[in-house]
Amino acid sequence: MARAYLEKKLFLWAALGIAAGMLLCLGAAPLYLEEPRRALIALEMFHSGNYWAATQFGEWYYYKPPVFNWVLVLFARLGGGFDEFWLRLPTVLSVWGMAALLWAAGRRWVGSYFGWVSALTFLSFGSILFYFSALAEIDLFYALIVWAGLLAVYYFGEKERYLWLFLSAYLSCAIGVLTKGMPSFAFTAISLLVYFVDKGRFRVLLSAKHFMGIALLALLLGGYVWQYRAYNDPLFLIGTLFGESSERSIGHSFGEFVAHLLAFPFDFLKDLLPLALLGVFLLRSDVRSLLLERHPFIRFCALMLLSNIVLYWLSPGTRMRYVYPLFPFAALLLAWAWERRAEAPVWAGRFFHIALVFLCVLSALGLAVLPLVPDLAFLSYRWALAVLGANGFAGLAVWVYQRPRYALAGLFLALALGRIAFDLSVLPLRAKSGEAASNKALAEKIYALTGDAPLYYYGEPKVLPFTTGFYLSRLRSRPVVLQDQLRRGSFYLLPAEQAGKKDSVWLETMYNDTAKALILRK
Repeated sequence: MARAYLEKKLFLWAALGIAAGMLLCLGAAPLYLEEPRRALIALEMFHSGNYWAATQFGEWYYYKPPVFNWVLVLFARLGGGFDEFWLRLPTVLSVWGMAALLWAAGRRWVGSYFGWVSALTFLSFGSILFYFSALAEIDLFYALIVWAGLLAVYYFGEKERYLWLFLSAYLSCAIGVLTKGMPSFAFTAISLLVYFVDKGRFRVLLSAKHFMGIALLALLLGGYVWQYRAYNDPLFLIGTLFGESSERSIGHSFGEFVAHLLAFPFDFLKDLLPLALLGVFLLRSDVRSLLLERHPFIRFCALMLLSNIVLYWLSPGTRMRYVYPLFPFAALLLAWAWERRAEAPVWAGRFFHIALVFLCVLSALGLAVLPLVPDLAFLSYRWALAVLGANGFAGLAVWVYQRPRYALAGLFLALALGRIAFDLSVLPLRAKSGEAASNKALAEKIYALTGDAPLYYYGEPKVLPFTTGFYLSRLRSRPVVLQDQLRRGSFYLLPAEQAGKKDSVWLETMYNDTAKALILRK
């Protein structure tokens, strides 16, 4: 009893540490990758008042429906502006939401301890903890929508409350489609088919209750299309969304298909590290029985993961972030492997224990040399961070080595410490240097030259990086859009070769290996 109490207390401290780490310095670094595109589209939506048909640089944008833009606008309003912290907060809350559902589901259908392990396993996947949870991107928000819908299938299905099952599943599908497009159709169709076939209740799919769910989906999507048509032809949007989905599976060579087929499992496991190490407890002769016969909820998780992941495994255009809706199922299966670790081979437990000690020692050494990294010389607290962090990891290494039964709790604590060290070193570095910082500085330079005078893009939609475009629009408190004619007295950002002889060139820069210029049309 005392051991279980201590371990749950350690889990709680790890959860609090990870939660604090996900908020610490969240708004420090400039937007980069796909973040500024999402923020720019939301900014244009906010200023135009058109919340149905999205635009990018003033041109119609077809590649994503509007729900995530609505979320960004909402949080920007709550935070008083399009600041980095408020734009990224929806992602953090989405991660916490999935972890909360994991905790609740695991606690309800397996046990309290299992719920804690499942939630912390998901929070500790490296790609989420150190990468995507710090980005204002769409994927983890979308994953929450899909995961909640799939969990509702099991919750209502086990109670045989089929009307609520179908209404929940198709509500999730509709919100998912209005967030990221066509993948939600596949998640919903595959999951419903597999669930009811596995239960031997295929006829339920032909029931009136199922068609009521489909009617809800049609009503919601049809309502959106009806609103969209007041601004633009919805056929362009629908065609683009279908085309974007098909590009992931077709249009690739046989060599690309084979390469993806071989690389995908390793990429998937890589994104689950270091918690993928729990998979060592699945290396046993009765693994099929463990996952498919021992527990109905675990069987459901295994079937959902295996049936849905096949589509992405066979699609060479897949990026691992597309599979994030399935990561909660992976967390549950890994937690189940830990739950049944006593039945695994002895060598599996020893390997896991040694691997964790090695990971802590390696982290301690990495932090110990942090003050010697030239790029981090600007951090006034780098020596304190190195000493405290290295000693923290070293202490965890000794503690885990002496108490193997607390190895998993030690891993969660180590990852919480690692995320905080990441916040205090990598994120300030991103804010100070790198491509995103340079692109933000370029926006500030352009704004210093033009002020609030008329400013437009000309010649091509993406004259400058999205990061520059977003910060320039934010500084001016209105979007910079594309214009198809050059007018006297206005500033233009355009390919340098398109500047006229009489135009005044105020700034030149390089982007995509071509010269761009800021001119004043005379």
